[in-house]
Amino acid sequence: MKVMVSTKKILAAGFFAGCIMSASVSLTGCLTDDKKDTTSTVPTSTPWGAETVVQVGAQGNASYGSAIDLDAKKVMLSAEANAAQSSIDLVFMFSTGDVQIGSPVYAKAAGDVPLAANYDLTKVKDTQIARISTKPDDSQLAASTFEATPKLNNAIVLDGGMYLVKTGQGKIAFVSINDVQGDSTKTSAKMTIALSGL
Repeated sequence: MKVMVSTKKILAAGFFAGCIMSASVSLTGCLTDDKKDTTSTVPTSTPWGAETVVQVGAQGNASYGSAIDLDAKKVMLSAEANAAQSSIDLVFMFSTGDVQIGSPVYAKAAGDVPLAANYDLTKVKDTQIARISTKPDDSQLAASTFEATPKLNNAIVLDGGMYLVKTGQGKIAFVSINDVQGDSTKTSAKMTIALSGL
């Protein structure tokens, strides 16, 4: 009788141990499957596009254009700009005694920027500019910074000034202006442009 009880206890203990091992193997299998499911991740940071440096000049500068198409990272002289008004995002100009960047609508309304006199208000846009102190780390941060920062359709240019601008194609552009030469209608500068990767 005692042998029978002992045998039942041993069998029960063996059955219990087998169940635990089986559960352990099943659990390990589940954990392995979960790892396979997490191989595709959504990127949380989209880098900027490559930076391009262009030379710009105010309306009296015969060497460099004043109208900027940020989407194409291109500067246009007056005749080309008049033929492609809907592509102009910014105008580099000397107006009301200051070197400025502004929307083509602002340039036309200023009254002292002759190259904008023929702009058609049904074609040009009133681009908004947000002044910033540092370039955002990635495209997502650029979008949120642009939304949270006060915006105007013009900004006085300071050497080293940085801005975020929404382009005609809806992208956020980082704009930096350096190497400003002069303080007149003949002023020139280097403009660095980078487009959001979003």
